[in-house]
Amino acid sequence: MHPRTLRNLRIAARVEFISLIVLLTNLATTDLKPIASLMGPVHGCAYLFVLGSTWRLEHAAMRAKATAVIPGVGGLLALRQLERAGVLGESGKDAVPS
Repeated sequence: MHPRTLRNLRIAARVEFISLIVLLTNLATTDLKPIASLMGPVHGCAYLFVLGSTWRLEHAAMRAKATAVIPGVGGLLALRQLERAGVLGESGKDAVPS
């Protein structure tokens, strides 16, 4: 497992969550079309990147992979499960599962 893969997964999970917050805030307040047309594809790409990255992890449990499917927060939840399972170290570096 490459450290950059996990770093990219963390970034994509945060972008996925933040873009969802921006989309929902925009929808609830001003509903500006330019914001929606910019953040929609950003959210979609981040979501797909989280899915692909999580499913490519060799030592990830099926539960973490299935959690990544949840739009918006799935990436963050999958990262939490990977950390608890010991796939990720506390410092964010790869840990070798025993």
